[in-house]
Amino acid sequence: MARRTTLRDIAETLGLSTSTVSLALRGHSRIPEPTVARVKAEAARQGYIYNRAAAALRTSRSDMIAVCLSDLSNPVFNEFLVIIEDELRAHGQKVFLGVARENRQVQTDFINKALEQGVGGVLICPVYGTTPTDLSALLPDPHGLPAVPTASFSRELRGTRLPQFTNDDRAAGRLAGGAVIAAGHRHVCWVGGGQETSNARDRLAGCLDALSQAGLPEPLICHGPTQRLFGYETARRLLSGQAPPTAFVCFSDLIAFGVVAACHSLDLMPGRDVAIVGCDDMEEAAYSFPPMTTVRVDKSAIGRSAARSVLGLLPAEGVVKSAPELVTRQTVLALERTQRRAVKMPL
Repeated sequence: MARRTTLRDIAETLGLSTSTVSLALRGHSRIPEPTVARVKAEAARQGYIYNRAAAALRTSRSDMIAVCLSDLSNPVFNEFLVIIEDELRAHGQKVFLGVARENRQVQTDFINKALEQGVGGVLICPVYGTTPTDLSALLPDPHGLPAVPTASFSRELRGTRLPQFTNDDRAAGRLAGGAVIAAGHRHVCWVGGGQETSNARDRLAGCLDALSQAGLPEPLICHGPTQRLFGYETARRLLSGQAPPTAFVCFSDLIAFGVVAACHSLDLMPGRDVAIVGCDDMEEAAYSFPPMTTVRVDKSAIGRSAARSVLGLLPAEGVVKSAPELVTRQTVLALERTQRRAVKMPL
């Protein structure tokens, strides 16, 4: 039996979105007449049969919102998910969840599946290296009509017209760098984050801003994955070497937790012997030993605003950045060189 022609078949042939094709077949006034004529001609050529009953079902807004997370190994994304789910539930919506595991193809497959399921909107935290082409199914077509209401959160995706809700990561980097500078540190190490996301690039740029404005040289830069293990191994190696840094500015709290563990493994006390600053203010940061100085990202404002945008409750266009806040705890104290203890290697 031959496969039935779908709206997607027509859309791909003409280079339009499925929503534009659907509106054109219904003769919607938003679609220019020449486009309507092209769509109807192509539908006739492919033998498309217009199903009015199915079309009626498609016009009802689904109460399911797709949420695509880049990863779940970093607990900060769990915190975003809880906030978004709470906001959507408060407005009678349910979550259709996908986790892309930092894989662009997995992300694309989930987006396509979500659209096939008829979700009422899409919220996405883009994976590493995402380009506008990867999100073509969600982006407005030449007539400015998106497939469904869509917004991105946490990570900025340049070159698109999607509403985007992020932290002001350059400001976060300046706050983190400024914290160790104010405590008297001059030998600084930046740890983690790579350069695959806007967060990583902007936080590092902000830290460099702070050091430059203070007349200090660039820090030692150690790029790597957002993992405790990377923070642990990097800090242990540097602290065991010659002229170790006196301060670590970390891309994220997750990496900073690894740096804290490395200090303890070498009989160094974070704050007293080595300054450590994280970023995100994950819940765990307040309960580490000692409690960790970090830069708070307003995850509630970012997640709730993104959800409201998709629900049509918050008009938004372009990138909306939330202001970060330095949270001073006990892993950054005034530098006391006379108190710095020699590194003790395990026997």
